[in-house]
Amino acid sequence: MHFCPPGTFVYSVRFGDTLWKLADRYNTTVEDIIDLNPGIDPDNLAVGQQLCLPLVEDKIDVFDDLDPVISLNNELRLLWSEHGSWTERVIVSLVFDLPIVQAATERLLRNPLDFAEVLDVYYGRDFAEMFKTLLTEHLQIAAEMVKAAKANDNQKFTELNRDWFQNADNIARLLSENNPFWNQDEWRDLLYTHLEMVKSIATNLLTGSFSEFSNLIDEYEMQILAMADYMLEGIMRQFPEDFDDEDDFVDFEE
Repeated sequence: MHFCPPGTFVYSVRFGDTLWKLADRYNTTVEDIIDLNPGIDPDNLAVGQQLCLPLVEDKIDVFDDLDPVISLNNELRLLWSEHGSWTERVIVSLVFDLPIVQAATERLLRNPLDFAEVLDVYYGRDFAEMFKTLLTEHLQIAAEMVKAAKANDNQKFTELNRDWFQNADNIARLLSENNPFWNQDEWRDLLYTHLEMVKSIATNLLTGSFSEFSNLIDEYEMQILAMADYMLEGIMRQFPEDFDDEDDFVDFEE
């Protein structure tokens, strides 16, 4: 597991990445990236290597000069990755009573607002606000569940768990009702899997099962990206005119 300091996020190196390209893409400098990642070899990045990169306030502008598909893919993967990594940090902070818990929670609750800004472009403000409200509720319930589990309040945990899965149903319904290429059952399965993984992360930490916790993180991060990719697929299918360059076309049937 890779922890990054406040004001940064975890980035997994992709094929073709260099520090110079990352600095340009994320509106920072090579020197700042090196300072955030002591010991890295600037000339020898490995695919899958995790780096800490500084957060930028306006993510959309960062990607404006990129190919439309790459731009949206980067935005959605960044948003979902932040959703997963900050959820994990809040859980760790709650379980171990870390002083960063308030700051981490505040940062996590920015994630629904960031999603709303991206989705507003395609679906309008009303939809974006509804998604933001549901995703905020999802995060708040998760935090309360960790607190209930830590206090051994099984009744409250069970009630919150029921509300949490109902919230996932509501998110899946909202998405499927606004995009014919987002299947409600598919979204429900993706969200349910995410919920179970989050519960497993919290359980492993609360019981001191740190090896199991560590082993789960890679799968957790990949599952988060699966939601980003499914969201991208639906938007591209629904709004092909925004991705009509032949070089942008992605055949999702392959």
